[in-house]
Amino acid sequence: MNGNSQVLTKEDLGITIDGLLKRDELGTPTIGICVQAGDNSAFLYEKNADMPLKPASCNKLQTDAAVLYYLGTDFRYSTTLYMRGRIKDRVLEGDLVVTGSGDPSISGRYGKDTSDVVWIFEDWAKALKKKGIDSVKGNVIGDNDYFDDNSFGAGWIPDLRGDWYEAEISALSFNDNCVDVHWKGSGGIGKPAPYTLNPPTKYIKFSSEVFIGKKDSEKRSNFFRKDKSNLIVARGNVPKGDTMTDWCTVYNPTLYFVTVLKDTLKEKGINVSGEPIDLDDKPELKTTLRNDPPTSAVATYQSPPLMTLLEPVNTSSHNFFAEMILKTIGKRIKGTGSFEKGSEAVMEFLRKEGLWENGSVIIDGSGLSYINRATPRQLVNVLRYMSRQPYWAEFLKTLPRGQTRGYLKNRFGESKESRSIAPRIYGKTGYIEDVVGLTGVVYNENGREIFYSILINNFDAPLDKARALADSIAFEIARSRFP
Repeated sequence: MNGNSQVLTKEDLGITIDGLLKRDELGTPTIGICVQAGDNSAFLYEKNADMPLKPASCNKLQTDAAVLYYLGTDFRYSTTLYMRGRIKDRVLEGDLVVTGSGDPSISGRYGKDTSDVVWIFEDWAKALKKKGIDSVKGNVIGDNDYFDDNSFGAGWIPDLRGDWYEAEISALSFNDNCVDVHWKGSGGIGKPAPYTLNPPTKYIKFSSEVFIGKKDSEKRSNFFRKDKSNLIVARGNVPKGDTMTDWCTVYNPTLYFVTVLKDTLKEKGINVSGEPIDLDDKPELKTTLRNDPPTSAVATYQSPPLMTLLEPVNTSSHNFFAEMILKTIGKRIKGTGSFEKGSEAVMEFLRKEGLWENGSVIIDGSGLSYINRATPRQLVNVLRYMSRQPYWAEFLKTLPRGQTRGYLKNRFGESKESRSIAPRIYGKTGYIEDVVGLTGVVYNENGREIFYSILINNFDAPLDKARALADSIAFEIARSRFP
């Protein structure tokens, strides 16, 4: 990324990008590019700008824009623990019930100690104690009916069910519907790596085939879990003397939620005689609760505001957060918390605001589906629309930024020049097999705001080469000097 000459005009930019495309080593990919000035809307470069392509995680920008449009920056989720029955001699003669609202944040992420993934449940235990409850005769019941029961988007790959980026989607979710796994490379090379689970739950049956490798070996771990199974096998390598953390998904997040809640209550001195129950498994009980819903609240957890929740969506490209938000849009706007209704509401927003391009298809909120399609022009339109909203400066802080945060933190570091320019490059990254995307905004040498979208589909080369091409284009836009 050491350009030989400064890009001074629109024509110079076109020549420079064309030169990069001619030199690429990606086989015969399909590449779409749209570059547009933020001030006067002039298109500075276009290549297949109106071609519907797989956007990968650049799709998240459309979910972002829609949820901010419909729900606003300060929207918060609420999740309440209810009790049924009377309290006698510090015993609740009834059940505890948690009704999900689609909150993705119930985890350690927003607590004082991020490793304490059950801090919300611990707070609920304190609230029960304050109510005068030391034990519960009934069950711990989880109600996830705020969303439908379809846990996976169309076009998601079944073989990836065990990995964190394809976690099940449920209106009642805990710890991103994952168990954290921490390995240590302490021991002899070739020996099994010691590990701990967080939470240390028996909800899953975990088998580790992660071994200790040489000090300079590659860190890697993969999880293998069949549908509707909590038997998980991990395979991989941790270098000797090093550590590694990864996250494996669980089947039935609702039952996972109430199982860990029950275990936490027990650890805090509140014994529960009954069982953790997913309400979907008890039709008669569901009918009873629908006819006589619990109204006695013990405690309520309120999520951080929506803009804070968009940080993992964008900075970490967190699919789980994006899909929870998509289904929330569906429920709030269309009355059904589903992939289909959420996508429908996003498309209606795009059409209403004049952002929609023919041929675009929205299947999910994250871009994980191979069926999604978006044109580079549409993605640029979405960002330009957002730049005109009052929240733009705050939203910009949620995007990856060159040499600063997210998936761009370790990119653009090839030279002193690239490192100095990198912080002026903001971009939502995207990757699924054979697809690389980079969509964002740069501020060039003269401070001009320039929006761009680069979608590379069907490349036949190592992933780093496709990313390098996208980065080089964004870099040349950022180092330009035309006013």
